[in-house]
Amino acid sequence: MMIFNVFGRTMGIKAINSGWALYRVDLNENKFSRLYDYSVPADLSSDELVQWLDDIFHEAATAKNPVVERLA
Repeated sequence: MMIFNVFGRTMGIKAINSGWALYRVDLNENKFSRLYDYSVPADLSSDELVQWLDDIFHEAATAKNPVVERLA
């Protein structure tokens, strides 16, 4: 699973048979839960995921958390 800081929220994206699955991640408790409300396009490359997350969640950007970045 790839882990991202999405404007201050920790999210993960994992490759699955049908493409990609998006997860909410709690690193403190080592838990993750799938976010079924979002459909990550299957044709995205792993390099394009940061831009997709930015496009989808850009309204959550703040002065303190202005970017999406890959953590792991």
